Amino acid sequence: MNIALVDLNLLVVFDAVMREKHVTRAAKRIGMTQPAVSNALNRLRHIAKDDLFVRSADGVIPTARAIELGPPIRQAINLVENAFDPTSFDPKNSIDVFNIAISNYTASILFPKLAEVLEKEAPNIDVRSKQLGDVDLLKELESANIDFIIAGQQLQETENFISHHLYDEDFVCVMRKGHPLAKKKQLTIKEFSQSKHLMVATTGKAFGFVDYLLEAKGLKRRVAMTVNQFLVAPSIIRHTDMILTVSKRVSEKFRLDGVKVFPLPLLTNPLSLKLIWHKRTDTNPGNVWMRNKIINICKNI
Repeated sequence: MNIALVDLNLLVVFDAVMREKHVTRAAKRIGMTQPAVSNALNRLRHIAKDDLFVRSADGVIPTARAIELGPPIRQAINLVENAFDPTSFDPKNSIDVFNIAISNYTASILFPKLAEVLEKEAPNIDVRSKQLGDVDLLKELESANIDFIIAGQQLQETENFISHHLYDEDFVCVMRKGHPLAKKKQLTIKEFSQSKHLMVATTGKAFGFVDYLLEAKGLKRRVAMTVNQFLVAPSIIRHTDMILTVSKRVSEKFRLDGVKVFPLPLLTNPLSLKLIWHKRTDTNPGNVWMRNKIINICKNI
């Protein structure tokens, strides 16, 4: 391959399309016209001898070759930016997009505060949340499809990843005040496991961290219903005998009236939430700025 054929601007276009998964949005992101971006992509396809991106109903989908090229190209752009100005990040004028893998629960706690900070300090920065699901989160981070993971689940981190403890999370189970178990002072693990459960699961999969804890004790529960968002859960709990496991902060935030709250009988220690990023972005000024904002917000949660 003749490296002289590769214009740095082509890499900027590639990176923008990889991040946006949409040609028009990518053009807006880097201040180019849509035809100019399309022309740049055609030049890149010729150089890479690959389609790189294929059209979809919602934009474009990267090919396997594009996914392979994504991380080293992003790293190359970071190196060039840092070489010319190691501190070159102006949040007020930045148009960066940060993709964060985060649970529905945690987003309801963190994102309102983060949105307030961005509106004041970085009005043109966009944040896109990616639901924690069946995807391999560390693989997504390795492929630069996401910038951060905020999770409490145990991930098999390698030396390519860096993490920072954010805060500890206590979990509770809630039920309607007329539930047969509501008059008890506390729940036993047996009573908890034998109850019908409601689960908030964006993937529809009726298995979560509670089920892993039960499985370790040789128990399992019946998840009678899954919903893909938290907003409908309180109404279901108030009108059925299902139990919902939720973080203590979320239960307090949404003021779950008409329900009885019990400590989760499975946990002896709080669940530790952490922020994870790839080491290649560790010194990137934009990445540093965003993660410091997240860390500082979490200090006051």
